[in-house]
Amino acid sequence: MAIVMLLAGLVLPALGTARRKARETQCRNNVRQIGIAVVAYTTDHRDHLPVAARLGPEPLFGWQPLHTVLGPYLGEPRIHHCPEDRDPETALYPEFGTSYEWNTFVNGKLIDRASLHVVGLDIVAPILGDGEPFHAGGRRNYLYLDGRVSSSLEILIHDL
Repeated sequence: MAIVMLLAGLVLPALGTARRKARETQCRNNVRQIGIAVVAYTTDHRDHLPVAARLGPEPLFGWQPLHTVLGPYLGEPRIHHCPEDRDPETALYPEFGTSYEWNTFVNGKLIDRASLHVVGLDIVAPILGDGEPFHAGGRRNYLYLDGRVSSSLEILIHDL
């Protein structure tokens, strides 16, 4: 019996880690699928990115949430749910229908001109990310216009 308990003590933490990594992978895949839907949207809207609201109780300026705007491009609404978004006190999905937050600074911009130009600098930021730091170590997944999904926030700054 002691051997079984010892083996269970060794295996259970590894199973928990494997489950957490699987949820993180699913979240990255969800973000990537949303990115594909954004590209499909721009194809149908003369290369313009969606105009969507940030997460919040009431959308600003009457903007719709991104999951509503992209509804026709994503068949499965659960793609908008990060599997790590499950803490009853901070969960976003039950309240907003999405775990992900849209970067409103790119609203309606041409897909190839979605960077921010400030004082002679070209600033490239993510267009979408986890609404909260759901993942281990307080990390989030971020989607960039080039289709890349990263678990670290990267702001690229170029001289014009």
